[in-house]
Amino acid sequence: MAHTCKCLGKTIYKLSTVILLVAGSYSGKARAQFAPAAGQPGSTALRSDSSCFINWAKRCSIQRGYRQINLPDSGFATVGTAAAAEGPAATNGVVSLGDGGIATLSFNPPITNGPGFDFAVFENTFLDTFLELAFVEISTDSLSWARFPAKSLTQTQTQTGAFGFTQPTHIHNLAGKYRHPYGTPFDLEDLAMMSNVRINEIHFVRIIDVVGSIDTLLGSKDSDGRMINDPWPTLFPSSGFDLDAIGVIHEIPSAGLQSTETRIPLGFDPNTQSLISNATQTLDGDVYNTQGQKIQSLSLAPHASIALDLAPGTYFVRYKHHSIKIIITSTR
Repeated sequence: MAHTCKCLGKTIYKLSTVILLVAGSYSGKARAQFAPAAGQPGSTALRSDSSCFINWAKRCSIQRGYRQINLPDSGFATVGTAAAAEGPAATNGVVSLGDGGIATLSFNPPITNGPGFDFAVFENTFLDTFLELAFVEISTDSLSWARFPAKSLTQTQTQTGAFGFTQPTHIHNLAGKYRHPYGTPFDLEDLAMMSNVRINEIHFVRIIDVVGSIDTLLGSKDSDGRMINDPWPTLFPSSGFDLDAIGVIHEIPSAGLQSTETRIPLGFDPNTQSLISNATQTLDGDVYNTQGQKIQSLSLAPHASIALDLAPGTYFVRYKHHSIKIIITSTR
């Protein structure tokens, strides 16, 4: 298999097709649609070389799962080592977790809650619809954990085979949603109401392979209690989720920075399509598109604003230790 990467923002995710509810029902359940595959309008996918990534996981430890969870004699997944998940995506190979396997990654500086998405998880799938999924959990102290509310709307009447397909539009808040070289983004704001973690100081991220069996005695369930149907069984050395890397979008600045800078002093007003500075010093930055190409450089005086003259689309403004996502809706 190959590698995966991306990153984006949740507020905008909602505004631009984050969750599109579809009227009507099927088998008594409302149908919903989430962000589509990489490259499609409304997708939250970002490339591994996107400028929004400012850091990567420093350390990784692995607890392997069996190649097939109900067959202990099948042995454990064997592809890769924990070191494969350390550092940038698409550089060190991947590590396969096996059924229900767990990877715990640490970050220094810690990840923090900023505007939009805060980190992204990379898997190695090579097709938009061949998706091997995993839960994502975060922790401040490695003792208390909070899980992102995962959603799977894939049918559960027929088991998805070892090489079966899953539609990205049926998946939300599960790692492995996007193909190489894109990653699945996560927004710490989703867990703002959890009292057992500090979303402004996340030292650890845990990746737990989804056991894709629709057998209720074996398989994994989403946050609403639905079985998660993904390729299974995968009786291979590369069984389970193939972790490539975790890219950081927002992190706590180094101690040497002024405290005013830790509040991410650059904002965006969608009504006037302007960047707004609340900083006490000039902010110099660059504007990138979602392909990681630099569009322009800019300098913003303290407590000033600047109207952006850009074509409609999604962009990232990178400055100092931060990157913010903006959406231009019309030409000035």
